[in-house]
Amino acid sequence: MKVAVTGISGYLGQVYFPFLEKDPEIEAVTGIDLAQPPASPKLKFIKRDVRAPEIEKDIAGADAIVHLAFIVMPIRSESETDSINIGGTKNVFEAAARAGIKNIVYTSSVASYGAWPDNPIPIKEDHPRRPMPDFYYSRTKAIIENWLDTFEKDHPDIRIVRLRPCIFVGPKINNLMRDAYTRRIIPAFTDYDPPVQFAWDEDVAQAIHLGLKKNVRGAFNIAGDGMMTMREMAGELGKIVIPMPYKLALATAKFFWKLGISKMLHAGWIECSRYPIIVDCTKAKTELGWKPTHTTLEALRHFTKSIET
Repeated sequence: MKVAVTGISGYLGQVYFPFLEKDPEIEAVTGIDLAQPPASPKLKFIKRDVRAPEIEKDIAGADAIVHLAFIVMPIRSESETDSINIGGTKNVFEAAARAGIKNIVYTSSVASYGAWPDNPIPIKEDHPRRPMPDFYYSRTKAIIENWLDTFEKDHPDIRIVRLRPCIFVGPKINNLMRDAYTRRIIPAFTDYDPPVQFAWDEDVAQAIHLGLKKNVRGAFNIAGDGMMTMREMAGELGKIVIPMPYKLALATAKFFWKLGISKMLHAGWIECSRYPIIVDCTKAKTELGWKPTHTTLEALRHFTKSIET
C-alpha cells in the first residue's frame, strides 16, 4: 500500500509515522507539509501548502491519504485559519477524488459536536455536529464534517474514515495542556466543574492506522476510558485552582488574546470548556478493534510524568 500523509511534520504526524514505517504492508509514504520531517527510507517528502493545486499530482498513485494538516493552536488571522482548515481540507479531498484515491482517513475532533448545554453524556457518533461560531477549531472541524456528508454521497466509491479524538497528550506535545502544566494556577468556573476526557497520543495514532488498514468507514470517537472534572485535573497537575465566573474567564481570555499576552488561550477554548463533550467510544472498540492503552486519568498522569522526567 502506498500512503500520502498531509501534516507529516506536525506533532500527530510524527507520532503516527512510526506506525507506517514499521508496517511491512506499507510500501511507501508521501509526506506533505511545509516543514521538513526527519528522513526515512520509506518517506518521500514534498514541501507543499495543502491549499495548492499541485496537491493532486503530489498524491497521484497513492492508495490512501491520511489528512492530518490542520491549524489546532490559534494563529492571529482567523481568515487564514479558515483558508487552511476549510479550504485546504476541501482541496485535499477533492484532489484525492480526482486522483482516483479510494481510501481517506481524516482526523476530525470531538470539538465538531460543539460544547452545548443539551449535549448528552456520552455523545455517540450519530449526534449532530453543531459548530461553535466564535471558536475557530470547533467551527472549522464541524464545517468540514458537514461538507463531507455531501462529498461522501457524491463519491460513494471512496471509503472515508472520520476519527474524532478528544484532547490528547504526549511527552512532547505543545498545546494548552503543556501550557497549563507550566503555570502555578488554573482557573475553574465557580458555578460549574465540567468533566473532560484525555487520550494518549499513541492511542490516537493507533486509531488512525486501524482506520487506514481496516475495511471500515464512517465516524469513530476516540478517547481514554473514564472522565475527570477540571478541578480534578488541576489537582493531578498539582496546581492551585482559582474560582472564576464563566463570563469573567471568557472576557479575560478575549482581553489577553487581543493584547497579544496570550499565545495559546483563544477565548474559544474557554467556550468549549463550559459544557461537556464526553464521547462514547464503543464503536471504535467494536468496529475498529481499537484498544486504548491509557484511560483518561492514566493519560494525564503519564503526560505529567513524561514532562517531569
